[in-house]
Amino acid sequence: MSSPTNTTIPITVNGEDWTVPEGYPLLELLRDLEIDPDSGENASGVAVAINESVVRRQDWADVRLAEEDTIEVIRAQQGG
Repeated sequence: MSSPTNTTIPITVNGEDWTVPEGYPLLELLRDLEIDPDSGENASGVAVAINESVVRRQDWADVRLAEEDTIEVIRAQQGG
């Protein structure tokens, strides 16, 4: 299993430029966005796409971010 390095890479998260360590885990990015992927309630209604491809929830733990990735995190909300 690879671990993050001291090298940083540019990514885009929901249209905003971010810089993260190379090999940054998707789960850590979700935590940075105040989404606890380990909490069923907090992560309920969350969808993730990387480079316009949906990432299945069961694969989140295996995903490491790469340079120039474009990540979209969508949260369903109740109300109108």
